[in-house]
Amino acid sequence: MFSGKKQNVQNKMKVDRPVQNRFQYLIEIKKTERKWHFPFLAALCIGIPLLLGWFSGKPNYGSLSSLGALTILYFTTAPISQRMIHLAVCAFGIIFSFTISLFFSFNIYTAALSFGIVSFLSHFITSYFKIPPPGNFFFIMLAAMASTYQFDLEMIPIRVGLVTMGAILSCSLAFLYSVFVEKSEVVNVPRRVFKKKRYTKFVESTIIGLIMMLTLIVGHLLKFQNTYWISISTVAIIQGRNFEHVRQRNMHRIFGTFIGLGLAWLILLFDPEKIIMIGIIVVLQFIVELMIVRNYGFAVIFITPLTLLLIEVGSTVHHEVENLMQARLLDTIIGSLMGLAAGFFLHHQQIINQLEKNIRYSFFQFK
Repeated sequence: MFSGKKQNVQNKMKVDRPVQNRFQYLIEIKKTERKWHFPFLAALCIGIPLLLGWFSGKPNYGSLSSLGALTILYFTTAPISQRMIHLAVCAFGIIFSFTISLFFSFNIYTAALSFGIVSFLSHFITSYFKIPPPGNFFFIMLAAMASTYQFDLEMIPIRVGLVTMGAILSCSLAFLYSVFVEKSEVVNVPRRVFKKKRYTKFVESTIIGLIMMLTLIVGHLLKFQNTYWISISTVAIIQGRNFEHVRQRNMHRIFGTFIGLGLAWLILLFDPEKIIMIGIIVVLQFIVELMIVRNYGFAVIFITPLTLLLIEVGSTVHHEVENLMQARLLDTIIGSLMGLAAGFFLHHQQIINQLEKNIRYSFFQFK
């Protein structure tokens, strides 16, 4: 009875203060059962390849390998056998997405087409098998980055091998972590899942494939240097459960990036050595994994300097700080707006129903 009265009071407060409640999500810190040692494990997986690259005099190799190490972020709380199979399959998906996009990066339009197909498959497969968050994100992210690399046929085996080694490192450390730390299955409260119609996954995947293909073309037409930032911002926004959630992530992304650029400027102002940058990256990765499940906007504040420092560590050429930050902000704004538009189509039920009807009719006509 008391809880019922409390709920009524909370509802009345939401009605009385609609504006305050509307923007409360910007600073709201959610509760989570994630333990501190998993963010430490994720930071370790990212930091080891960077350190090895620095010690061997090949920082760009370490940066590439750290992309494959992102496999650790698909770690689940299932039993160890299922957990390792899940990680291995996700590692294969990351390597496959990266490889296909590398092969077709010789031309911007073939790269955009292959990127759209990879994005379509990434969403369709992760949706069909109900892959938990981050879902299709890192498959699409690595495909976007590979699509913008300068085409070099001789470098493809090396690049794929480096990403593969990073994925193997993550799987190995995840196995040790599972055996010695996270031994037992953690039972999570099941989330409410709405059963989708037969063709919904196909329609959603098609929309995502088309919008991701468009991100590369837009970046090319605007002559941006790192067009994959637009793609990453777009795919980050469309991870929302509904259009309201998409809108919230859009605000988080823009405001978080703006504040994060200030933090990046402060770090790069001191022009730290690469080994110090690696240490900062490890700390930032730890903070991101702590915050990503609590408040996405706060996490983006640290994701922004993290990505900028990864570029600096893996590059043999020094970039101007102002140019980097200006490009990053502009890419994020464009990508966020494109993600917002994609979210509108993905969560507009009338549009989805009409597209499903057309696909179903075409399928029967083909048969």
